[in-house]
This record gives sequence, structure tokens and C-alpha cells, in this order.
Amino acid sequence: MADKGANIIIEVVAPALGVILSTGLGFGPLPAILKCRRNKTLGETNPDPFVMLFGNAVGWIIYAASTKNAYVFAGNFFGVLLGMFYVLTGYYLTASDTIRRRLEIMMGTVISLWLIVGYSACYFEDVKHRNDLLGITANILCLTLFASPLSSAAKVIQTKSAASINPIFAVMQVVNCTMWTTYGLAINDIFLLIPNALGLVLGLMQCALLFLFRGAKANQNSEPAASEDGPYRP
Repeated sequence: MADKGANIIIEVVAPALGVILSTGLGFGPLPAILKCRRNKTLGETNPDPFVMLFGNAVGWIIYAASTKNAYVFAGNFFGVLLGMFYVLTGYYLTASDTIRRRLEIMMGTVISLWLIVGYSACYFEDVKHRNDLLGITANILCLTLFASPLSSAAKVIQTKSAASINPIFAVMQVVNCTMWTTYGLAINDIFLLIPNALGLVLGLMQCALLFLFRGAKANQNSEPAASEDGPYRP
């Protein structure tokens, strides 16, 4: 009976909490994004993680469909929608043509990657090989997502300001990765275990930067390489 109860906790309760936490991870940047929309400027917000949030969620949705894992599907459903919302907001609000071009390249790369991988996976008759291809690709994007907030780490250390790192996202990443690492261990799925274990480490690194430079104030109007025409107008 005790073993049965433990299995329920590990195989049902843990992934159910993981779904909630994954959804929370997606919603983490929402307050900052809504603030940017009110102020009509991207400010210090780093938009790179938004592209990776979208691409990561799309990949795990495809993996969930292939493995018939409802927990993985549910945990990434809102990530697709919110990721797209964040990317479009960042693209519209940034005054930097450099950032705009970077978002275009990143989105084009992510979408092209999943189109090619998804199409190629259909030709694998062996389900394990198909899932391996999808899982490895999802792992790569997952790790890129978890590391993307650190793309501004050099600027954080140089300016002694962690304004470009979203604290809610960082904390949710740590909690979320802890839960999915536990679940990955329970069902012996290395494609869930490896990226989330490494994501936990990367999340702790973000939290360390936030702690070390917690006294610095964000400059909402600061944005590199601003163009004269301001926010994008179609």
C-alpha cells in the first residue's frame, strides 16, 4: 500500500504540480510585459527568452503528441500562446533595429527547425527512434530557453544591474525544473531529466545574479541601439 501511494505521488501528483509550475513559468514574464506595454517601451527587458519559450513549448507539444504524455502537453500549452504574445510585444515595442532583426532570425530559425524535425520524424517507423529525435531536439531548445536570460550576464556584471533578468521567471524556473527533474527520475525519461536538471543549475545562476545585484534599479527607458523612428509601426 505504501509503495502504491508513493507511486501515485511520483507518477501523478508530481507531474500534475509540474504542469502548474510549467504554466507558471510561462506566465512569469507577463507582469513585466504588461508594464512594458503600458509604458510603450521594452526598456531593460531582454526579449531573447521569449523566442526560446515559444520554440521550447512547441517542441514539447510535439514530443507529448508522439509519446502520448498528457502532462507534458498540458504543461506547455500556454507556453506556445504566451511565448508568441511576448515575442510580438517585444518586436513592436523595441526601438532597436538590431533587436528586431535578431528576433526575426531567431523566430525563423526555431520555426524552420521544428518544421524540418517534425516532418523528418514522420519517416521513423520505430517509435523509439522517432521519440529520440524529437526529445533530443526539444532538449536543445529547452536548455537554450533556460540559459537565454543569461545572454545579458556580461551586461549585468558590467553595469551591476540585474534589471534585464526577470526575477519571477528565474524563481519559477528553479521550482519548475526541480519538479520535472523529480518526475523524469520517477519514469526514467532522460529527455525530461537532463534538461531540467541543467535548467535547475542555470536558474540558480540567475537567482545568484539577482541576489548579488539586488540593490540596482532598473532604467525602464534604457535600451541599446535605439533607432530614430521609435517603436515599430507596420
